[in-house]
Amino acid sequence: LRVVKDKRATSLAVGEGFIEITPDRVSVLTDMALEAQVIDEAAAEKAVARAQAAMKEDHTAEEVAA
Repeated sequence: LRVVKDKRATSLAVGEGFIEITPDRVSVLTDMALEAQVIDEAAAEKAVARAQAAMKEDHTAEEVAA
């Protein structure tokens, strides 16, 4: 997500949520927002690899919810 305020742009990584767009405003409701420069790329890549490995395993709905 790119936010421009007072002619200054900031890039954010955002989690899941909702967005509302009106003619004069965009509102974002999310469970997570981090400025791009504070994200640890190595840690993020490891998290993606763990998530991809977990998706390949067979899990019941109860195990996923736990």
